[in-house]
Amino acid sequence: MPRVIVKAIFGDIRFKCQRCGSCCHHKRPAGFEDLIAQERLEEFWQKSNLIYLTAKDVSAISAKTELRPSDIVDTLYEYDGCYVKIEDAGGKLILDLPVMKSKEDTTCIFYRNGCTVYSVRPIACRLFPFRVEESALPNGDIVLNINYNPSCPGIGKGSIVDRKNLESLVVEQFMQRSRDVTPHIGRLAASGEISEGCRVFRAYPGRPEHKKD
Repeated sequence: MPRVIVKAIFGDIRFKCQRCGSCCHHKRPAGFEDLIAQERLEEFWQKSNLIYLTAKDVSAISAKTELRPSDIVDTLYEYDGCYVKIEDAGGKLILDLPVMKSKEDTTCIFYRNGCTVYSVRPIACRLFPFRVEESALPNGDIVLNINYNPSCPGIGKGSIVDRKNLESLVVEQFMQRSRDVTPHIGRLAASGEISEGCRVFRAYPGRPEHKKD
């Protein structure tokens, strides 16, 4: 079984939220296709700022706001609660992980002079300005390095960040996402819908002009 290695890759750093809302703006970089190959993921994460959601996040926000999950999330494919899609007769396994919808000005749909779902905000929001950079080792182990966005106005202010707490949040997020994805992959593999040697892609969500039916 592959291991999951989680590590904050920065030294002592201070942070205090300035309530500026900068993290509530989505940044969708140009130059990427609808499907992002694994080898371009690091570049995508460095250039983007998207609020990724787990199924638990979606459920909590939906319950609080009484909105349907499809009214909350952006995905490449029509949202049906399944984050795994198959194309090319099983040759492509696509992880269509949902992100929070945003308004035309790029702000989160729940941002109105502050967060209106703060009590159930996603783990991704609780982590910001710290972000996870995922990579795989040759032996199959998964590495989740925690870095930070130096442009955040709160960096350098307040108390020294508790790195262990951050690592715990990242583990929680990873475990939730695994529960969202793994059963579907197992079902598709058991039914023979995934070809041997298939390539894995991440969907580039939230671009309505490129929505797929």
